[in-house]
Amino acid sequence: MSPDSTALVWFRGGLRLRDNSCLYEALNANNRVYCCFMLDDFYMRGGDIGAARAAFLLNTLRVLAQDLASQGGGLILRYTQNPPEECARLAQILGAGRVYANRDYMPYPIARDIRTQELLAQQRQEFILCDDQLAVRPELVKTDVGTPYTVFTPFKRRWETQLLQVDLKDVQPLLQRLAPPPPNLSQPIPDLAEFGLVLNQDIESAGEHAAQRRLSEFLKTGLARYDQHRDVAAMPTSTSRLSPHLKWGTISIRECIRTALSNDGPGARKWIDELAWREFYYHVGYHFPHVYEGPMLKEYSDFPWLNNPDHLELWKQGRTGYPFVDAGMRQLNTTGWMHNRLRQVTASYLCKDLCLDWRLGEQYFMQMLTDGDWPSNNGGWQWVAGCGTDPRRATRIFNPTLQQQRYDPDFEYIKTWVPEWGTASYPATPIVEHSDGRRRYLQLFNETAGARLNARTSSGTIRPTQQPSLF
Repeated sequence: MSPDSTALVWFRGGLRLRDNSCLYEALNANNRVYCCFMLDDFYMRGGDIGAARAAFLLNTLRVLAQDLASQGGGLILRYTQNPPEECARLAQILGAGRVYANRDYMPYPIARDIRTQELLAQQRQEFILCDDQLAVRPELVKTDVGTPYTVFTPFKRRWETQLLQVDLKDVQPLLQRLAPPPPNLSQPIPDLAEFGLVLNQDIESAGEHAAQRRLSEFLKTGLARYDQHRDVAAMPTSTSRLSPHLKWGTISIRECIRTALSNDGPGARKWIDELAWREFYYHVGYHFPHVYEGPMLKEYSDFPWLNNPDHLELWKQGRTGYPFVDAGMRQLNTTGWMHNRLRQVTASYLCKDLCLDWRLGEQYFMQMLTDGDWPSNNGGWQWVAGCGTDPRRATRIFNPTLQQQRYDPDFEYIKTWVPEWGTASYPATPIVEHSDGRRRYLQLFNETAGARLNARTSSGTIRPTQQPSLF
């Protein structure tokens, strides 16, 4: 470390100080560290952006800016349509010899970072990418013959062998190296109206302090029995509720895994399973990026979805006539979050009973969820539709009545979110009866994708996987 070395940390995800890889590396190797975040039009004005997710991000940025300022630093915020050029410009203005960021694994950020590295190299500045978003980066989890996994269970076994670096990256002793931004370089954190968005949902508190409170609460009230209670829709402590914080990196995946490993038991081990599902879908998207454009399995590319727009709208509103489905959709519309079990039930009703294209539901979830994360959301929807990594799930169809009887037997969840249920104000019959929808879907499936998939199954190239609960 030279006596006057200066660096720039580019926050993207990982919006926290605690246990942050790129911040730790920058502070450890430089005397003066500036921090920036870029509001990228690619994300903020994209077709899948929603008020809940955008509001959580902006609230998180406010917390991050305050936390950096309290340590003598600050957050340089810039609006941009070209992050690589803006990053190179900032690095030049600040005299930063190195730019640090946490690696992202989706197609757009991969291309963005390649361009950023090129521009910084032209200025004789380094671009250093750190591993933070995932516990194990995708290149390290391969089969014995070097191919990526497409089945969860063997993936998880190999993934667990790579869980070697989950120690805390302690930035606290180094924070005095943070530098305050030069005057007039940062733009103000905007309101939602800047992006044409209006928040009508009561969303989760944002920022790393809120994440730590969530983790502490889950450790006290939910982790030990997570394996028993995670599907109980009406129980507030049945899940960790940390998904928005993992999405935006207000808590590190390493800290979640450390917490589970240090509180070993059936509940903690099951929680690690669910964290592994998140990693699995990131790895699948990294190795097979076409999943972000359509089905992983080509057999589904021309599936004859019916796509009734009235049915789609009633599903969105939580007015299908199946109260368990409707409760899930109303929880989503009201809070920006939905219980894991209900994500599966509502998704199944959309694609299997209403026979609507799963991508319509995938986009709506992204528009409404605070924790909308492309790999997990895409993987979950393709799992339910049966066109993803486990095609044998194509004929797995959730019965919404049986799901309610099993996971909300006393109707507590339904009464919370569908108060008119049981009165004349609630539909007397569903928009599509489950038995009718199931029969129609299976007929279409057997006439098209099913025949092709059966041929692959007979050849032994398809193997089943277990059921996830994390979208």
